[in-house]
Amino acid sequence: MKNSRPYVSVKKDNNLEELINALDKNMDKIKAFDQIAGIMLDGGMSRGYADYLSEIDVVIFLHKDAYENYNLKKTPIALGITMLDGYLYDVKTVNYEEELKRDYDSTTLWDLSYAKIIYDNNGELKSLFEMKLKKESEVSQAERLMFDVWWNYRLAGDIWIHREDILQGHYCFNNAVKPLISSLFIANKEYIPHDKWLIHMSRTLEWKPLNYDRLLKDIFSTGDMSLESLYKRQESIESLWNSIDIQLCRMIDFNNGLKLMHRGAYQILKRAVDKGIFTIEEWNKFSSIANLNFEPLFSISEIKDGKVILNKDKMNALGENDMYFWFLDIVKAIRQGDLINNKD
Repeated sequence: MKNSRPYVSVKKDNNLEELINALDKNMDKIKAFDQIAGIMLDGGMSRGYADYLSEIDVVIFLHKDAYENYNLKKTPIALGITMLDGYLYDVKTVNYEEELKRDYDSTTLWDLSYAKIIYDNNGELKSLFEMKLKKESEVSQAERLMFDVWWNYRLAGDIWIHREDILQGHYCFNNAVKPLISSLFIANKEYIPHDKWLIHMSRTLEWKPLNYDRLLKDIFSTGDMSLESLYKRQESIESLWNSIDIQLCRMIDFNNGLKLMHRGAYQILKRAVDKGIFTIEEWNKFSSIANLNFEPLFSISEIKDGKVILNKDKMNALGENDMYFWFLDIVKAIRQGDLINNKD
């Protein structure tokens, strides 16, 4: 992971040392489980902050037999939310062997990337950390997220602005915020945090769009709950969305005038049109016949004599009355690319 990472910037008193001391005093009780592979501290304390509302989050990795045996007998200490010597804990046990096999999502990796190993007698937990954290955050993860932002702030947003339902409009804008800020983490090659930390930790990311702090406030502002408040909020979300999109596209050299949300559909259509003719077998390896029933493939393809044929002439003739603009933008980008290549 990078040296410069998002951090907790809470200005209140930090009680971390007190809770760490409490944890140290209870380690013998926590280590009383059978066949421990390792123990880690996660949650807010692992990110360097604790206050009177914090619990001490402990995850105990047990080998398979011991983990299963504890379904048939009592554990040395209570699991879940429990009190130990006056301090609140959240204790969790997991099957070490199953964790090795489990595919961690971005949020689980974010948690793991801050977690602290507090017991690891044979280095087994260190090995798990190293294996899991080899999986890096990838720009492709943001394609769907950035589409979800657009769908909520622009497509649904325009609908409810036109219909003048202020509450429904702001609700749609609310739904745009999580995928938008999640995409900002990906633009920093970071894993995506838990919802609980998403906004707070975003303020200390290494790269942020210009005027991020102001825009962050603006994308949450419902103003006076007027129609004008919807327009202002939509404009702020779009400004942030565009800035993040430019950064993400730059990271993967996707520079054909499209947005990142178009990338998957663009790649499929470009490869299909470039090849032109597929046998049915070839097409099913590349995509599926069912996908020919959806735009933009539907309008430019046919099945004839056991072959899937992509018709460039049909593609070049498509206009605004023939295809939804979202798909037509992809078609136009491919046509423009062909023109440039032909000139070269």
